[in-house]
Amino acid sequence: MKIDLHVHTTASDGLLSPKAIVAKAKENKIDILAIADHDTIDGIPEAMNAANEKGIRLIPALEISAKHEKQIHILGYYVDYKDLKFQSFVNKLKNSREDRNQKMLKKLENFGFEITMDELKASAEGNIGRPHIADLMIKKGYVSTFAEAFEKYIGNNKPCYVPKKRPDIRKAIETIRKYKGIPVLAHPKYTYLEGEELENFISYLSSIGLGGLEVYYSKHNKEEEATYLKLAEKFSLIPTAGSDYHREGDVFGMELKKEYVDRLIALKTV
Repeated sequence: MKIDLHVHTTASDGLLSPKAIVAKAKENKIDILAIADHDTIDGIPEAMNAANEKGIRLIPALEISAKHEKQIHILGYYVDYKDLKFQSFVNKLKNSREDRNQKMLKKLENFGFEITMDELKASAEGNIGRPHIADLMIKKGYVSTFAEAFEKYIGNNKPCYVPKKRPDIRKAIETIRKYKGIPVLAHPKYTYLEGEELENFISYLSSIGLGGLEVYYSKHNKEEEATYLKLAEKFSLIPTAGSDYHREGDVFGMELKKEYVDRLIALKTV
């Protein structure tokens, strides 16, 4: 079954609007789509309207940056995005991103790179993050490529990097559950854990409410997929699939067994 349960729009750091992403999904014959923007649900209403027009099933979702010794991303599917208390929780995540952006621009200034918050907001939509900063660095001639911006300056642990204030992973999972969502660990490859360490971590997440594991991901190889599928089966987690699409050139659309899709849909309570 052709689906994509992990795509980004201009509501966070993707290059296509929610409406355009839905149109792209229709063109690519995708049956089920989940917009999972970083720490925001702002793109969901527009996407819902577009999906209804195009006849695509859209799952309301988001991707929460959480902490547990290191950065962990949790996808929340079928969250009750209309709930005012949930919106308040997400707005706090968005505000922490803006504070982080200001601190990163200050660090970049020390390298002679002059980028203001006004310029950043004028050049980007939605929940602004590092990709938007990288795009401006290219536009202003400070770096030649997107990769250079990250590898030299704003990537993790680089000189202009500022860590995000993130909710604890337990808080992230509990909040998704509280607002009727299904929490899924995004791209387990990027936990950078293997073997027993990875199994223990998945076991812990399962014990605090994790519902699924993103087994099929655009940057997972076949061996990794097999490992993650075994873990999903061992801990009764739903295997999911997502490309993490942001911009042209990224993988878009994934294959997932219908039985896994049905298991996810069956848990919908919104």
